[in-house]
Amino acid sequence: MYKKRYKVDKVRFSHRKNFNKKGQITVFIIIGIILLLALGLIIALKQEVIKFESEEAIPTEKGKVESFLTSCLLDLGEEALDQIGLQGGYIDVPLGIAEDPDRHLKLSPMHVVPYWAYHESENIPSLEQIEQRINLYIEENLRDCLFSQEAFLSTYDLIEKSDLTADTKSSDTKVVFNVHWDVEVRDKAGEVVSEVINHVAESKIKLKRVHQTAVRIVETEMLELKLEDLTQDLIALEHPNVPAAGLELSCQRKEWNVNDAKNTLQDLLRVNLKQLKVSGTEIIEFPDQFPYYQSHYQWDLGNDFVMPQVDVVFNYDNNYPFTFQVSPSQGGKMFSGMMGGDDLISYLCVQTWKFTYDVVYPVMVRVKDTTTGYNFNLAFTVHLINNLANRAGEVEPKLPPTTSFVSDNEFCRNKRIPMTVLTWELIDNGKEVYFTEPLEDVHIKFTCLRHACELGETEFDFANSGYQAGQIFDFPYCVGGIIRAQKEGYKDDWVRVVTTNGAMSELNLVPLLAVPLEKFSIVRHELSGETLGPGVEISDQEMAALKLVFNKNDTNSQLLGEPFHQSDFIVSPQLDENVLLLQKAEFLAQADFTYDLDVQVFSDDGFVGGYQSTWLVDWDELEQAEEIVIHIVSKRSASEEEQFALLSDLKEKSKLVPLPEIK
Repeated sequence: MYKKRYKVDKVRFSHRKNFNKKGQITVFIIIGIILLLALGLIIALKQEVIKFESEEAIPTEKGKVESFLTSCLLDLGEEALDQIGLQGGYIDVPLGIAEDPDRHLKLSPMHVVPYWAYHESENIPSLEQIEQRINLYIEENLRDCLFSQEAFLSTYDLIEKSDLTADTKSSDTKVVFNVHWDVEVRDKAGEVVSEVINHVAESKIKLKRVHQTAVRIVETEMLELKLEDLTQDLIALEHPNVPAAGLELSCQRKEWNVNDAKNTLQDLLRVNLKQLKVSGTEIIEFPDQFPYYQSHYQWDLGNDFVMPQVDVVFNYDNNYPFTFQVSPSQGGKMFSGMMGGDDLISYLCVQTWKFTYDVVYPVMVRVKDTTTGYNFNLAFTVHLINNLANRAGEVEPKLPPTTSFVSDNEFCRNKRIPMTVLTWELIDNGKEVYFTEPLEDVHIKFTCLRHACELGETEFDFANSGYQAGQIFDFPYCVGGIIRAQKEGYKDDWVRVVTTNGAMSELNLVPLLAVPLEKFSIVRHELSGETLGPGVEISDQEMAALKLVFNKNDTNSQLLGEPFHQSDFIVSPQLDENVLLLQKAEFLAQADFTYDLDVQVFSDDGFVGGYQSTWLVDWDELEQAEEIVIHIVSKRSASEEEQFALLSDLKEKSKLVPLPEIK
C-alpha cells in the first residue's frame, strides 16, 4: 500500500510541477501583449502630436489655397512677360510715348512698340525697370485673383495680415516671381485653420537672355550703323527702278518714276532685312557660295557675345512709316542729264545721272527664346541722309530747281551780277581778345543748290580800296546761294546771300595751328579708391581718342547745331607713322582759348580710363610746344561695373589728376 501511495503522490507532484510552468508562460504572454499595446498607443499618440504641431489638421484646404495662390502668381507673371515682350519692355506704354508717333511703331490700334533708338536718342529699358513693372502688375492683380474664388470664400474667411509685395528676379535660365503676403485662413466659426506667407512661382522664359540680346543689338547699331550700311548697299545695287549714279551712250534721255523707286526700295528692304543674322545666336550660316551675304548679312556683335537658344529676326513691312526723298527730281520724275548732241558732235550723246536719297524708316526686331517660344519685340529707326548714314541729320524738303538739266558750266557762264566780297583774319576767343586784319589770297567759291562756281581769290587793296582785302566778283542769279571762303591754315567760313547788284559780303577766317601727333604723350594714373598712382605712359596695346571743342555762339554754329571748332584725333604708340601724318590736332591760333577736352583710352578689353575737363591753352606756350602731356585717370584691372562707374563719373574723377602740360 505504501508503494502504491507513493506512486500516486509522485504523479500528483509531477502534475503540479507542470501546472506551475504553464502558469508562468501565460503570465509572460499577458505582459508581452500589454507592452505591445502600450507601445502602439505611444506611437499613435506621438503621430497625433506631430500632426497637430504641423498645423495639418485639414491639410487639403491649406494646400488648395497655397496651390491656387501659386497658380495665380505664375499666370500673372507670364501675362506681364507677354505684354513686355509684345511692347518692347512695357506693360503699359507711357502716354508721352503712346501719343507721339515719332517715338513708337504702331502694330495695331491697341499695341505700340516704343523706339529704343530714334535719331541719336536712346531709350532702352533696363532689366531692373522691367522687373519692377512685373512686380507692380503682380501687386495690382494678385489680390483680385485669389479673392475671386467663391469656393474658398463660401467655406473659409481669408484674412490679410500684411501688405502684398512682389520681387521678380531674372536669371539665364528662368524668371522667379517671389511674393510676400501673409494670408490667414479661418473657418466660418472663426477658428484659424492655417496661414500662408511666402509664395514663389517660376517661369522657364529666359527673359534675361533675350533682353541682353536686344540691348546689344541696339547699342551696336548706334555705334556701327549697320542697318544704314545695308540700306546704302541696296541703293547701290542699281536696281532698274532705283538709280544711283551712272552714264550711258545714248541720245535718249532716261526717266524714272519717284513712286516706283520708293516702292521698289521698300520691297528690297522687306525681303533683304529678314536675311540679316546675328552671330552667336541660333543661326544657319550662309554657305560658302554666298560670300556677299557672309560678309554683309552676318552681323558680329562682339567676340564676347554668345547667346545659344536665342533667335533674332529683323523685319520691315511696307505698311510701316517710310520717309523717302530723292534729288534731283521734278514732278514725280527723275531724269538723266545729257552731254553732247550739238555742234560738231551732234551724233554723240552721253546720258549721266547721280541721285541722292533721304530715307528714314523703322525696323522691328523680334528676339525669340527658342526653348519656350517667347518673343520679345523692340524697334528702332534707320536714317540715311544724302546717301550717307546720318542719325543726327533731318530730312529737309528739297526745293525744285529753277532750271533742269543745266550743267555747272552753263549755270556759271551766266554771271552778270557784280558783288563785293571782303575777307578778314579774325581772332576772337570770346573773352578779352577780338581783332581783325585784312586777309588776302583767300579762295572764293559760290554754290547755288547743286551748282558750284569757282570765283577766284581776294587781293589786298583791290581796286585801290585801301586797307582791306577782297574782290569784286560777278555772280549768277540765285535766291539762296552760299559764298564760301577757304585758305590753307584757316577755318573755312561761309555766308548765305541773295545775289544783288552792288551787294557786299564779309567773311572771317580764323587761323589754326596744326600740332603733330608725335608731340602728344598720354600718361595714365591708376586709381585705387581715392588714391592716385604715379604717371605711366599708355602701352602699345592702348589707344587714346581725343576731342577738342571750342564753343562760340556765332550764327553758323547755331544754323548747323555744331560747335564752332572741333578737332578729333587718335594717339597711340601702335599707330603707323603714315597714319599719324594723316591726322592733325588743330588748335585755334593767335590767342588763348578755353577748350572742352575729352580723352578716352581703350585697349582690346574695352574702356581703360580717360579725362574730361576744360583746358585753357596758352598761345605762347602752344606755339613753342615741344611736348603736350595729357594725364588720364584709369582703372585697368577693374570690373565692367567699376569701369562703367568711372566713365559715368569721369569729369569728377578727372579733378584728381594733373592738368594737361605744354612743355
